Amino acid sequence: MNATGRNKPCPCGSGKKYKKCCLERDEALARQTRPVDLPTSGEDDFTTELLPKVDEAVDRLLIRVEKGQFEDVEAGLEALLRKHPDYHTTNYAMGVYLAMVRKEPESAIPFFQKAVRVFPLMAEAHYNLGTCYIQAGRIPQAVASLRKAIRYSADDDYVAGKARDELKTLETILRDSTPFQTLDAYLENQRLFDLAFEHLQAQRHEAAAELFGRVLAQNPDHVQSHGNVALAYAGLGQKALALEHLEKALALDPTYEPAIQNRKSIEAMKEGEPQRPLAIAETEYYRERLEAEKSPARRGWWQRIKRLTAG
Repeated sequence: MNATGRNKPCPCGSGKKYKKCCLERDEALARQTRPVDLPTSGEDDFTTELLPKVDEAVDRLLIRVEKGQFEDVEAGLEALLRKHPDYHTTNYAMGVYLAMVRKEPESAIPFFQKAVRVFPLMAEAHYNLGTCYIQAGRIPQAVASLRKAIRYSADDDYVAGKARDELKTLETILRDSTPFQTLDAYLENQRLFDLAFEHLQAQRHEAAAELFGRVLAQNPDHVQSHGNVALAYAGLGQKALALEHLEKALALDPTYEPAIQNRKSIEAMKEGEPQRPLAIAETEYYRERLEAEKSPARRGWWQRIKRLTAG
């Protein structure tokens, strides 16, 4: 791919932006020289079709979005998508419209996801996908996307700089709001939680209890882990430990509905008699609550996350 960003000055010295000058010629040359039958073994090894005329049509619509001229933009994007549903810039543009104009980051995510599947080196799409993930409360996915934006934007310091700023601000928020001092420490704890939850779903209660214990050792106030380790202990027949963790969950968040519901059934069990089947607490519970900004315990954290990409 070319080393010059689409919005950078053209290296030919014309004074125009690259996309308005030599980009089309260079892309045509790339199509002539790029192998068309490469096996896809990774993000850096792919084949995609480039359609300069479609890119120009997309640019015109996105320029109108930047100027606040929204009339007929959505219809124009939908028409391009119908004609080119598997093209990276048409999906990218619809994602931008949904995220920026309609303020619907969740709706924009599938379009940015498709854009980077078709054209994995599209740094702008990775960046916008990352900011949408942030607004959706999906922090591990956000970090991965923003890091890819930096990786693939060596030719565009603007995108890389914005992605680094988002990661720095996100890390500051997490450091102020959780026990973790780095993003990677937070992500590792989240990985442990996800693995523990997989064990819980599969009724592997001993493994689930051990892993949730490791999560709580690093993050003692993690409400969901207290609620879920209670289910693991109930599955092992350890009623007292299960109720202890449910009480800790409810002390941290008295409105935590999964703990309220599970306490009723666990109180009815006998010590030493495993409770099966178990009602599994949903991993999406807090994300949905946070999105609605109804969780007093985490409202400040969520509002700070939301402000990362506001405006």
